[in-house]
Amino acid sequence: MPTLTPPLPAPVFSSAISVGKDSALGNHDVHLWLLDIRQFTADHYTSAAQIMSSAEHERAQKFIRGKNDYIASRWLLRTVLARYTGVSPAAVNFLRTDKGKPYLPESDIQFSLSHSGPWALLAVSRIELIGVDVEAIRATRDLVGIAESYYHPQEFARLQALETIHQTDYFYRLWTLKEALLKAIGTGISAGLEKILFELDGNNIRAQIATELDQGTGEWHFHQWALGAQDYCALAGKSQQPLTVKWFDALANPAFP
Repeated sequence: MPTLTPPLPAPVFSSAISVGKDSALGNHDVHLWLLDIRQFTADHYTSAAQIMSSAEHERAQKFIRGKNDYIASRWLLRTVLARYTGVSPAAVNFLRTDKGKPYLPESDIQFSLSHSGPWALLAVSRIELIGVDVEAIRATRDLVGIAESYYHPQEFARLQALETIHQTDYFYRLWTLKEALLKAIGTGISAGLEKILFELDGNNIRAQIATELDQGTGEWHFHQWALGAQDYCALAGKSQQPLTVKWFDALANPAFP
């Protein structure tokens, strides 16, 4: 039977950083900005409405469910990236690669955004390939069936070998890691979750990546945390040096109230 991994750590938040271009972001630093959408107030939604683009407003109106979560995520994205680019939140401009990955033109600031359940999480770095994923756990899903269809066969076999009470933990640890890596590459999960084989050995996380994803021999680094009781998040970054990660509470450190 597979050895169970130890419980994931919770984020440890740093104090506020200065407001202004670059905001002390080193070449191997990753800043993670967490937003608890449950704490997002009416004033925050008013602020978000003032800085969102017309295209974002138009998209928000198309949501049947999740409209407020989308608006809160855009607030997080714009207010935080304004710290690093030196422009106002409303002036932050986004373009997309041919694969659909958003980026900031004429800037070396890279970012990755994820939201699920009550959480929105934004990673900011100068590392070109950086990805983050957060998942609010839903234990009622057919996790074994999903894993059989979409995970690497070895991962599925390990999941099956676990006692039922531990399968949810293992499934979501793998899912967040896969999402984070594929978002970093810029393909999203359509590239194939089964093309990455993760091995979890205590706090060490290793990945075998299929050659068709064309990731060469560069070194990938992975980190994971628990948010609240069970919700998980993962960070993936490709760098020659280990990642230096700092956490910030987006509502405790507002750059633009």
